[in-house]
Amino acid sequence: MNINIKSLFSYLYTSFWRIIAPPFCVHCKSFLSADTIFCSVCITAIKPIVSTTLPITKIKSMKVFAISDYKEPLRSLILAKGHGDSLASYQLGRLIWQLTYVQQMPCDLLVPIPLHWTRYAWRGFNQADNIAQELSIASDKPVVSLLSRIKRTLPQSQLSQEARQYNVKDIFVLAIHDKHAYEGKHIVLIDDLMTTGATLRAAAKEVMKLKPASVTAVVACRVV
Repeated sequence: MNINIKSLFSYLYTSFWRIIAPPFCVHCKSFLSADTIFCSVCITAIKPIVSTTLPITKIKSMKVFAISDYKEPLRSLILAKGHGDSLASYQLGRLIWQLTYVQQMPCDLLVPIPLHWTRYAWRGFNQADNIAQELSIASDKPVVSLLSRIKRTLPQSQLSQEARQYNVKDIFVLAIHDKHAYEGKHIVLIDDLMTTGATLRAAAKEVMKLKPASVTAVVACRVV
């Protein structure tokens, strides 16, 4: 009898940790019988949301897909970045893969929205990059850091809608040398939350300079 030693070890390892630290719903904290993120009650509280179209220029626009609007139980996972919980970002990635159109959309590469280096140093991780890495594992598509954030901005949540547009003006630049390598590619931008869309719009405007076949965005939540 052939035994897959790696699979057996993985099964024993998972079983061991379920005994030591049983899985629980990340929102209501009830114990789970399976390795899921939310219990059956909390998962039903997530209401699907239709895609929206974000104007980028006078003639170009971008579709934005999201799991749901900015409410519990997803809201807590997004806010977890504020107290250094990087695991929540990977959990958002799993949920995006399971609950959005991302599995069906054309995609050649995943591009996380970058943080300014000062915010990255303070937080220790980029939630958008963690989400993209989780999606990369599921989709077998590469994560490519096409953009650099060259200006430190105020948190968008602290600003009015008009101020948010100005706050993110010209904050991104392309961070690659061979720009022709991305011409004709299907590019998917990744972030955790869309409020007014100002950040995604600024990123898409820069990425469109590469003349891709398409630019689409996927987020965990968007404010409606």
